[in-house]
Amino acid sequence: MKFLLPAFLALAAFTTGFGQAPVNPGFEDGATGWSLDPMSTVVPEAANTGKIGLRITDNSPDAGSSATSGRIPVTPGAMVELRFQARTETAGFIGVYLFFYDQAGKLIKEESQRAGAGHPVVGVSKADGQWSPYGLKATVPPEAASVAIWVHSFGKAVGSADFDDFVFEGASGAASAAVQTPPPQPRAPVVIPSRAKPPLIVIKVDDFRPINGGNLHGIWIKVVDYLASKNAKVSIGVNPEKLNEASPALIEWVKKQHASGEVEFWFHGWDHAMHEVDGVKYNEFNKRPYEEQKKRFDDGQAITKEKFGFAYNTFGPPGGASNGFGDANTYQVMADEPDMKVWLYPQPMDKAALDLQAGGKVTVLDRVWAVNLESKVGQPDFQRFLEGYAKNPDREYFVLQGHPMSWGTPEKWAEFTKIIDFLVEQKAEFLTPSELAARVKSAN
Repeated sequence: MKFLLPAFLALAAFTTGFGQAPVNPGFEDGATGWSLDPMSTVVPEAANTGKIGLRITDNSPDAGSSATSGRIPVTPGAMVELRFQARTETAGFIGVYLFFYDQAGKLIKEESQRAGAGHPVVGVSKADGQWSPYGLKATVPPEAASVAIWVHSFGKAVGSADFDDFVFEGASGAASAAVQTPPPQPRAPVVIPSRAKPPLIVIKVDDFRPINGGNLHGIWIKVVDYLASKNAKVSIGVNPEKLNEASPALIEWVKKQHASGEVEFWFHGWDHAMHEVDGVKYNEFNKRPYEEQKKRFDDGQAITKEKFGFAYNTFGPPGGASNGFGDANTYQVMADEPDMKVWLYPQPMDKAALDLQAGGKVTVLDRVWAVNLESKVGQPDFQRFLEGYAKNPDREYFVLQGHPMSWGTPEKWAEFTKIIDFLVEQKAEFLTPSELAARVKSAN
């Protein structure tokens, strides 16, 4: 948009010497003044007025978007107001926050602002695809010196929305521009040593579940079809909690892929949810009694058999917290659950895994952390994969983990396909977890 100050704001700006707040409030100067993540772009199609607006496209149930303005000076105790225009066809997936900072630049959280996890927030609630005005008023905290505007999509929600025409009232000084993170420096080329044998590869992609009332997200079709075009098998981790909501199309697609033998669906935990013990957050299968863990396996198997007609033979525990993926009860459940034969272990082999495997029922497929699809959750990284691959020329197999629901940009997809193309050139053999486990077991 081309920003036009209302008359009373123009007068205030003139008499105080302050400029627009925030800097570049209508995105007519592109991303200038804002810090945007890959889900946030400035495009002509997102303009309400003028030529350009902000578009948020969030296809990830794991990570929300982030678009942050520069900081605006404010007066403690004063009332401030933010107004803007927004449109979306997905209600309740995104909001606009006010982030207050103290003089030292520390983010301030207020216990009273529970809806925004400590910050004032207004959600974009109308889902008619039409531009609508939104507003947010807040009292500046006593210790605050500045405020920034943060546009963020919530948690596991997915959708898209456009924003334009931001107006902030109550600035006590000139707004500053957000500091953009500098682009990474080019990394040195990697020399790939020769291998005695081509590697065995398991593509492990996580977090399959129905979305938006039971529907199948298109990224799963895209991943499976692409890998099929490369003659590459794939394994998909399912969180079955919401399978009762699964649409007929989703159920039919899963059955078809399972029957093909090219896709193995595996148990990725009942709901992938963390829980608290004495105020500490733990992953789904850590710090839970045996009976609770076993029930999550049993419930997952039951609903999967009902909807898809098969049982899981492979388990890969969900993560999130950094204090462990499971405990002794998890190993016992794996030993006791009759259908479980393979564990996609989230770390290098250790004594607990070796002890379980020695029982003869479960084969543990461990990980090489340096050799993976992603450098961090949701970020495929070809260069990092190459660096790790080059350092492990004698490794027989690799389990490569990814989170396709977070691959919502062309850049991320390109990084993923570079890895697969490289492995094809290396004459890698792509297997399901059950196939690799059988190969490993027979070799031992």
